[in-house]
Amino acid sequence: MRFHDFHLEGYTVAKFGGEITLNLVWNYPDQPFERSLIRFSDVAAYHFIHTGGAIITEITEMPLTSLFDKYCEQMTEWWRLHGGFPHWKDERAEYVEILKQKGYAAWLIESAVGFEGFVIARSVEEVVSDS
Repeated sequence: MRFHDFHLEGYTVAKFGGEITLNLVWNYPDQPFERSLIRFSDVAAYHFIHTGGAIITEITEMPLTSLFDKYCEQMTEWWRLHGGFPHWKDERAEYVEILKQKGYAAWLIESAVGFEGFVIARSVEEVVSDS
């Protein structure tokens, strides 16, 4: 997948939240313009913050337990306020186990400029590689 140092032009949410696509562009002076679309499918949860001006540096698959070490308290509060996470269980270990059994994985998305995010989904792929 091509994403390192690509700018986050935007992202789309489709299939009632079940699909997230990052719209990335390589748009630097004196270099050819490139586009890369990274699609996460069968999404159980995602969170993005500070998307403006983001330059994506990493999309790293990580263990679900590690993601929950970092975001469990926020996710519990988001669930309490808004709901909407498929397969949600109030017990963290039970929820992680259900996600694992159903084939979910976690991806941490990092940026050089402010952005931070994660996606919990069954798969990720680059779907478009040229402009």
